[in-house]
Amino acid sequence: MSFYKTYNENRQQCLLCNHYCKLKEGQTGRCGVNKNVDGKVECLVYGYPAVVHADPVEKKPLFHFLPNTRILSIGTVGCNFACPFCQNHGISQEHNINKSQYLSPQDIVDIAIQQNCESIAYTYNEPTIFYPYARDISLIAHEHGLKTVYVSNGFESDEVIEDMPGIIDAINIDLKSFDERYYKRVLKGNLPIQLDNIKKFHKSGIWVEITTLIIPTKNDSTEELTKIAEFIASVDTKIPWHISAFHPDYKQLDLDRTPLETLTRAYAIGKKAGLKQVYMGNLGQENPTICTSCGTEVINRTTYDTTKDIRKDGDKCPMCNEKLDGIYKSIRNTSVAGSFYPNSCYKINEHLSHFDKMLKNSDFNPSLDFKPKAIIVPHAGYIYSGFTANVAYSLLEKLSPKRVVVIGPSHRVAFKGASVIPYDEYQTPCKNIRIDKEYSKDLIDTFDFVEFNESAHHEHSTETQMPFIHHYLPNTKVVEIVYGDISYKEITKIVSQILKDSEDTFLVISTDMSHFYDLKTANHLDGIGLEAIKKLDLDIWNSGTEACGRIGVKALIQGANEFSLKSRVLDYRTSFEESKDDQSVVGYVSAVLG
Repeated sequence: MSFYKTYNENRQQCLLCNHYCKLKEGQTGRCGVNKNVDGKVECLVYGYPAVVHADPVEKKPLFHFLPNTRILSIGTVGCNFACPFCQNHGISQEHNINKSQYLSPQDIVDIAIQQNCESIAYTYNEPTIFYPYARDISLIAHEHGLKTVYVSNGFESDEVIEDMPGIIDAINIDLKSFDERYYKRVLKGNLPIQLDNIKKFHKSGIWVEITTLIIPTKNDSTEELTKIAEFIASVDTKIPWHISAFHPDYKQLDLDRTPLETLTRAYAIGKKAGLKQVYMGNLGQENPTICTSCGTEVINRTTYDTTKDIRKDGDKCPMCNEKLDGIYKSIRNTSVAGSFYPNSCYKINEHLSHFDKMLKNSDFNPSLDFKPKAIIVPHAGYIYSGFTANVAYSLLEKLSPKRVVVIGPSHRVAFKGASVIPYDEYQTPCKNIRIDKEYSKDLIDTFDFVEFNESAHHEHSTETQMPFIHHYLPNTKVVEIVYGDISYKEITKIVSQILKDSEDTFLVISTDMSHFYDLKTANHLDGIGLEAIKKLDLDIWNSGTEACGRIGVKALIQGANEFSLKSRVLDYRTSFEESKDDQSVVGYVSAVLG
């Protein structure tokens, strides 16, 4: 996509910022990095960032965008403003491009992933001047679940603003003053255009936070600060305002640092104007985020270090359950880590390593004459059923599905139908797994018996599968479906859809077998179930099998027959092997279908 157009036979017009430079052949725009080359406006810094560095997201500053995470910050040389106080003047006012190392958009995303960053920021200089580069990075970043941020002077062109939704997730805009003459003569910008752009960004759905660097004698009067605060409030009182302390730099070394008293005065002005969240930066102050519904202090930070974070599910106040303003990752938190399985990645890996050694020392033959499309696995504590589950998961190591759908019964909550969780991530002690939100929402839209019932997802039948999935399929997304009072024929509809799409979607059916019989009775009842799974025969299953996840297993048997799948039982054992109690045992089975 190009961001220039022919102005006349001698000039091309750059469409990246609101200067709209009209460039002759060989001429460079005000930014110093976009040039008319052979009748095209070429972004000379594409692939040549001057700075690449991982930061806390709070440093941008962004306090309502993925708080307490890391962000990869990149910037190039060049800028379309000429701020005399610029703290990054070493690159923003530089036009010499170091081309010793080219970093493609994919390279930038790879670095972000390697640095454990949740997002990428275009910052340090004005990012709209390298929007073609930022745009291409963002498109790849979103494919990998990373979000993207602009830290900007707000002087984007109309064309860039129209293009940004869906590409840029959040923006922090420097509202530097409320004096039109100062903006035009000193900064080389335009205040009315910037104010209009702030409104456009807010209307577009991009999350907006605003920063004002308070400079003594330049923009620190009560009158000017009041105008800034009242303007922000007129757009939306939920927009966070960061008031930041100035230190002498670049061409303004003769000015004093901003005193705390000035920030405190600006804070009071912002609150009086009705702003919900006002933050003081650069002076080491605490900056709490308060729930605007009930007043609970949900997050606090000093400078860039988060000192408190008690969010519920990643995006809610823990006291009143209201969603916080901003962009957060909603998280399905663990419910049974530390009981059914270890609350430690190291301990989980110890378990899996032990299970693998047991398997290698057994007579198990891992070869299959079909490609796995679904497995049946148990969901008890790992000391009882972990080995049995691991046998099945170990067969999936060479697969690469886009998503794994885990279907399990509800043990704690009674409800009708099935529930799917449309959150962003699934927490595990090792690393959070991305949830396929779109697939989850499609299930809710497609099947009238599927909804989102939050209370249903404190469920161990599905949660115990996640560490296995993370270990064996680390690049896949997950979908969690918990069912209550429902017919197996309805679950079969979901199973059939998954099996039809088995190249991209893998299915996990979670169940334990008979519960609390003596060992002999348990072996008999479970034997019926094993035979039914081997032969994919519902009549055999219905003749006496007991299982807590029977609805899911029956749905899989029905779907397997529809698609002419084969089945192999992999492992069967009971809790007796660990507890040595033969009077009250639980049975566990794993099987693979394809």
